[in-house]
Amino acid sequence: MCRRFIRVLLLMIGSALVAFAALPILAFVHFKEPLQTELMASKLLLLPVGAICFVGAAVMSRNGVQH
Repeated sequence: MCRRFIRVLLLMIGSALVAFAALPILAFVHFKEPLQTELMASKLLLLPVGAICFVGAAVMSRNGVQH
């Protein structure tokens, strides 16, 4: 039960992070120059963190399978 909850939580967090990193926010909303740089830097950090969440969920799913 706990492993399933953590796996689903990792999948939801990973999906949210990757979705936020993929959305072109700067195409719709215009910020000042320092805020644009900070937003792009945060997007570059969120994509690998989301991928790490997906890998963690996949490892937990693979370890739970009985052969």
